[in-house]
Amino acid sequence: MKTRALLSLLALGGVALTTRRLVRREKPAYPAPESLIIELDTELLPHEDSRHDRTILLEGAANLRDIGGYRTTSGRYVRWGRVYRSGTLAALTDSDLNTLAALGIKLVCDLRSDDEVSTAPDRRLPDADYARIPINADRDGDSRQRLRALLFDKSRFNTMLLEIYRRIIDEHAAVFGDVIRRLADENNLPALIHCTAGKDRAGLAAAILLLALGVPEETVIADYTLSNRYYDHFYRYAQQAVQRLAILGISAADMHPMLTADPKTLKAALDYLITKYGSVRAYLRDRAGVDDAIFDQVKANLLT
Repeated sequence: MKTRALLSLLALGGVALTTRRLVRREKPAYPAPESLIIELDTELLPHEDSRHDRTILLEGAANLRDIGGYRTTSGRYVRWGRVYRSGTLAALTDSDLNTLAALGIKLVCDLRSDDEVSTAPDRRLPDADYARIPINADRDGDSRQRLRALLFDKSRFNTMLLEIYRRIIDEHAAVFGDVIRRLADENNLPALIHCTAGKDRAGLAAAILLLALGVPEETVIADYTLSNRYYDHFYRYAQQAVQRLAILGISAADMHPMLTADPKTLKAALDYLITKYGSVRAYLRDRAGVDDAIFDQVKANLLT
């Protein structure tokens, strides 16, 4: 038994050494996260309002943003202070709670999976209702597929976020429908939609909502890229997640495609949605169950 165990350890060490050599040799050059941020054309810039800031800084949470202020194709504007998006609220400080209380948040929609919530439960806002509307983006075996891609086929890894977005669009329309129906109730506003990073699930929810309200796609994609301001925060989170993979030569830097908000990824996901379902409004009506009466109320609540 001792000999067999030793041989197994030697074999594992050989695999790890070979893998480290492969990883070192194949590391791609990724763009700097800040280079992915899109500056809007002047005519598409958010509506100016000195009373509101798009980005709200917190001590214990990242990526809290107001999605208001954007002009629609009909010349109307998304109202400030109605809908926010963010990452997890698990580490909110007392000061953060005061900041969110000042925003008047009445509803928090948590899109994280059951495992994520049990591992890092939100610190709850005393005066807000909570809606658990999970998007379980990962299937059994996805983590193994990502590991294989990281080790042996990074070009495959680079497309995995888009594959996740497409899966969310196809399999979790009911979540977006649930969120939007809640926004039809004035008593739920202001509302905060969040996931773990505030980049992907919350990002898709914000993008679908803004597009349905009539905000141009280029504006929506530019808004999505603002998450790249928080790359360092995502990177630190990834460092903890990949600690056990260090023996294979994998680092948080290898996770770059999952940690950034690449405009090409959201563009491809939206193209997929429109090609398959006809339009964002048709997707919400036919796939997510948001009828015209509900959506008219959402527009009345969120547009000015």
